[in-house]
Amino acid sequence: MNVHVKSDERLSILRAEDQFRRWNSLDDERFCIVCEKKLNGRQIEIWRFANGRCELHCPTEGCISGPHQWVYPGTPLVSDIVDPDWWRASERETQKLSGPSGQIRFQRQE
Repeated sequence: MNVHVKSDERLSILRAEDQFRRWNSLDDERFCIVCEKKLNGRQIEIWRFANGRCELHCPTEGCISGPHQWVYPGTPLVSDIVDPDWWRASERETQKLSGPSGQIRFQRQE
């Protein structure tokens, strides 16, 4: 259940529940890699359950991301650092070879 939480308690919950990044204030920003929106600690949805457990969720309607999918704004993803064209990896995996009959075969590059 999404509930209204006082500012000081909200910051404590963010610090406790986000095991991936540090929260210094509610104005700290994150970038959601799922919906590609910026969010801050004041906007994050906090779901509190009857057993006292809390979950953090992206405030963007329809986005189901959590803290593990929020990065510091402007920080490149590891996949972007290792290979800036990582999203084209499947294209590089195959090389088109044209056979004598004009058929196209695919060969995996080593």
